[in-house]
Order: sequence, then C-alpha cells, then structure tokens
Amino acid sequence: MRLTHFFTYFRNLGGVQSIIKRHHRSDSSREHNSSFLFSFEPNTFNEPNISGLGVNGWDSISSIRKKLANKSNLFPGSVAVCHNMWGLQFLAELMPAKRRIGILHSDWTTLRPFLQTQKGLLDGVLCVSNKLVEIVNESLPELTKDNRIQLIHYPIDEAPSMPNRMPLVRRPVIIGWIGRLQEEQKRVKRLPSLLKAFEDAQIDYRFELLGDGPMKGWLEQQLPANRTIFHGRKSGDDYYSTLSKWDFITSVSDYEGLPISMLEALSAGVLPLYPTIGSGGDEYAEKLGKNFIWEAFEFEQAASKLNLLLEQPEAKLHQARLNASNLTTQHSESEYFRVFDTFTNQIVDLPRISDERIPKRPFYFSDQLPFGLMTRIWPKGCFRRND
Repeated sequence: MRLTHFFTYFRNLGGVQSIIKRHHRSDSSREHNSSFLFSFEPNTFNEPNISGLGVNGWDSISSIRKKLANKSNLFPGSVAVCHNMWGLQFLAELMPAKRRIGILHSDWTTLRPFLQTQKGLLDGVLCVSNKLVEIVNESLPELTKDNRIQLIHYPIDEAPSMPNRMPLVRRPVIIGWIGRLQEEQKRVKRLPSLLKAFEDAQIDYRFELLGDGPMKGWLEQQLPANRTIFHGRKSGDDYYSTLSKWDFITSVSDYEGLPISMLEALSAGVLPLYPTIGSGGDEYAEKLGKNFIWEAFEFEQAASKLNLLLEQPEAKLHQARLNASNLTTQHSESEYFRVFDTFTNQIVDLPRISDERIPKRPFYFSDQLPFGLMTRIWPKGCFRRND
C-alpha cells in the first residue's frame, strides 16, 4: 500500500529516527510505496521519496500550514503514518489520507493533554510500551473499540554475543550511560549527583558515556576525571564493542518512551540500574528484580541498590545477565514489521473513524507568532484546535 511517514527530523541520531530509517530501508521490500516528509528538515535530500518542509523556530503555525499545503499531494490514497503525531492538531486537514495512524514512540510530561487534542484525527495508534498503551486508552477512548490501540516492540540490532565478564570482586564496576549530552529531557546535570552518591557509598566504579552534545564540556569539568570515560558517538561494531564491556546501564532522564539504548544494552547482558519515571524501561528493569530500579532522583537509593547487587554471588549476577538478554528476543526487526503491517492492514479494512472533512482552521492570532516563541511562552497554544 501507499504510506506517507511524517515526523519532525530525519538526520538526527535519535531513537525515532532509527525506526524511520528502518522503514526507509525496508518498506519497499514489503511491497509498500512509501514517502517520507519531515517538517524541520530542509528540502535538500537526494532521494525522490524523502522531502523536508524547511520549518524553523521563526515559522508560525500559519506559515507551517502553507508549507505543508505545497506537499499535500503526498497524502491522497495513502496511509499517513504520523510518528509521535506532531502537529496533527493544526495540520491534519492538509493531510487528505485515507487513514491516519499514529506511532507513539515517546512519553513526556504533557502527553495526556496532548493526546486529548488528537480526538477525531486518528484511526489507530501503535505504542512502543505497555505504559503508552495505557495512556492512549485513557486519552482516546474512541480508539479502544476494534483493537485500534496496540503494542509494537521496538526493533534493535542485538549484540553479536554476550561477553564473558571478570568477577566484580576483582575490578571496578563499569556503569554506562547513552544519549545526547543535553539538559532537555536527558537532564545530564544530575549525573554529578549520581556519581557523588556512588562515591559516598564507597563503590569502586568507572563511569562511561556514549554520545555527544552541548553539555560535554560542562560534564568534563564536573565528573571525576579519574573515574569517567567519554567515548563520544559510536555506531555498529564499535558501539557494541564499547557497550558490551559494561556491567550496568543507568539514566537520569525526566521521561522516556522505551529507551532503545537500554534494550541494546540488555541484549549484551548489561544490567539496568534505572530510575522509575513511568517509562517502558521501568517494566523491563523490574522484571529482573526490585534492586534494578530506584526511585527517580533518589541518588543515595541508587547507590544502595547497586551495593546490594554487588553483594550478590557471581552466579546469580550471571543468571540476571542471561535473563536480561532474553527479555530482548521479541525485539527483532522482523517482528516489528510483522506487527506494523498487520495493524496497518487491519486499520485500512476497518471503517474510517478519523474525521475525513476537518473544518477549515479559524483565524487565531497565536497562529501568526513564531512557533519557537510559542513553545516557550504558551505551549498549549501550539496544539489548539477549533474551539
């Protein structure tokens, strides 16, 4: 069938981008004719089925709508696959697709009110964690009939093998962190407090970071140099070679959907030491045992839980690593696309429930303001609808 994928960015190295790139590589092999449209990318792609609207922070909702109107020809006769459903509240009428499907990759603090403004715009939603399924069920009850809200397991490239690790009693425990070194969402300014808690608990540790970003210089000044390694960005075999040497992976984020980096680490037998922030990652860590999770931002508790784990017999830790790896067996690319294709066909076969003729958007003064400014002074105004 014809698919039109819509999202904000393509060239970034985020988790959503990795999924969209998988679609770009394999949709045609599964007999889909796919187009890809990205709002904040310039239209400088060399491939005919990828295009960008060139939106920036100075664009208003009004000018974004005009830019999308020039690409509306991508949608007739297609299924619009709206990743994280960004902008649907003010763009859906310009997407004359035969069905609109959302894929919810992320959780964030205002997700519930955001979803409630999507009423009547979607025919189905795929969610990457059970927690997100629960949130969508509560926020969009019209989709609960006919199984229009379903779980889809994130695909990962599993680690080539689980390495043999030296017993922890003979060496420092290696704790890793993966992501963009930034304060927004990732909250890396919390890392010094976490490491101080490890120090205060007299844990012999080494902390390693995979990723890059604007906070790298600050972190280099704040984290103990004798215990910290910055690996920068890595990919492929280099990525897994670094990751596989870790004992634990941790996070200090405000929110996550289901961290792909966590799944990749689990596949290599790296154990989680994760805060409970209501993400899909909580569920995976808790399956391994209560000591693998800690109350968000309670850094002393994180250190205490780690000490309890380090007291475990090596055989018990080895079994936990095997269990961690086994948790990721359902996260294959083939299983992801099986669920995606089955769900998409199901939604096309079911009666349409999204509004086919959306009333023309009324004039709002706020639609003339720069979108970047709106997100700071009145975020709710970015997603208002006919009211």
